[in-house]
Amino acid sequence: MSALTVLDYASVLVFALTGALVASRAQLDLVGFAFIACLTAVGGGTVRDLLLGRDPVFWVGQPA
Repeated sequence: MSALTVLDYASVLVFALTGALVASRAQLDLVGFAFIACLTAVGGGTVRDLLLGRDPVFWVGQPA
């Protein structure tokens, strides 16, 4: 695994942790917690790819 791949996964993890923090402050249940974390991770990664000019975005090009 290359360093760029590790940084890519780390950035998605940071976005997911940010969403999880927001969900915990809103006192959501487990489903709401997972939904907000996933939504923030995918949304943040998509914005990152759009700002960097990557085509296609990560969830289309590498669904894993």
